[in-house]
Amino acid sequence: MMVKYELKRIFTKRLNRLLLVAVLLIGVCLSVFAVTGGSYVDSSGVRHETPDAARRLAEDRNRWKGELTGEVLSEITSKWQELSSQYGADVPAAIYGQTVQSMQDIEFMINDILRGDGEYDDSAILNITPEQAGDLYAIREGQIENIIEEYGETTEQREFLREVYEKTDTPFYYEAAGSWTDMYTYATTYGIILVVLIGFLAAGIFSDEFTFRADAVFFSARYGRSKAVRGKILSGLLMATAIYWAGMLLLSGISFAVMGVSGFGTPYQIEFPYSIYNMTCGQEYLLIVLGGYIAALLSASVCMLTAAKTRSASIAVCVPFILFCASPFIARALPFDTFFQLTPDQLLNLLNCTRYSYLYQMGTLVFRQVPFVLLFYTLAAAALLPLVHRCYHRTGIRAPKG
Repeated sequence: MMVKYELKRIFTKRLNRLLLVAVLLIGVCLSVFAVTGGSYVDSSGVRHETPDAARRLAEDRNRWKGELTGEVLSEITSKWQELSSQYGADVPAAIYGQTVQSMQDIEFMINDILRGDGEYDDSAILNITPEQAGDLYAIREGQIENIIEEYGETTEQREFLREVYEKTDTPFYYEAAGSWTDMYTYATTYGIILVVLIGFLAAGIFSDEFTFRADAVFFSARYGRSKAVRGKILSGLLMATAIYWAGMLLLSGISFAVMGVSGFGTPYQIEFPYSIYNMTCGQEYLLIVLGGYIAALLSASVCMLTAAKTRSASIAVCVPFILFCASPFIARALPFDTFFQLTPDQLLNLLNCTRYSYLYQMGTLVFRQVPFVLLFYTLAAAALLPLVHRCYHRTGIRAPKG
């Protein structure tokens, strides 16, 4: 009953309702941007920017669906070089729709593998022979050794990187994954909006009693210092969970229903061949969403603690902005790279975190950035809850002297 009452208080406030409606509308708008942001060129050279463009593009690129063996890579390299020598950079729209468009994902991958850890070169595929393209995975193995030597500062780190890279199977299996990769940015952006909103709503759970001067009644009630406090904490967690997943399901449901789910099982290494995270493109999207949920729980926990301690919602609502919005800008101005690689805002930056080889070591234990950030802040969010209970439980009404 107490949890139900606290949730009712949150969702019946006029301002809170307006904010929820606004955020849900933002989710719908982002979905519309996602499904209309792409384009498809048909075999006649006509460009389509309709909602079905993503599905049609995936169907076209899936003519190469399957294992990218040496023979396939040689064939694509040969065709790409032939078209480049014939048309240069001015490929006719019809030729683009008939041939080039379907090969672009794989062409990007070939260029990425050839660059190693250097800058991207979109002409790299033109500077190798089809026979060399057939040995692309051997070239990748050689580049991996260079990366291990560059980023592995200790013997343990180098061994760790070798074990990680050995888990990636080759040849890569390809299936067009544009719907998933396009949604990375939208899920990250929407996650930030949801986390800030959740912090705002959580801030009022513990400060309202003081704002409306109902603290005397609250603390003198039978369960005011026990079940009622636990009810507030639980309602904050349920609110954060309900709002976050409702928002993300809305965004994802609309977007993938229109764009399709082709490529969920495509290796993430198709997009970033030297990533130290062995997962698929679909799993990367789920990882981004999970990181956002942990950030939402952390935001709710910190805001409830701040509100209980300061008795002010105004102060508490500043916390999500500092943790998740201001921190990236502060990081650019200060020379503490390692510290800012592990701050809470990284929960909403997993899109970039999985692209880099950030390693840390304690004794002989070597670990990566993403698993550490996810685990640490999950435990941190949970650890703050007893502090919230203790802080608010001890708050009381000072009796007048005399």
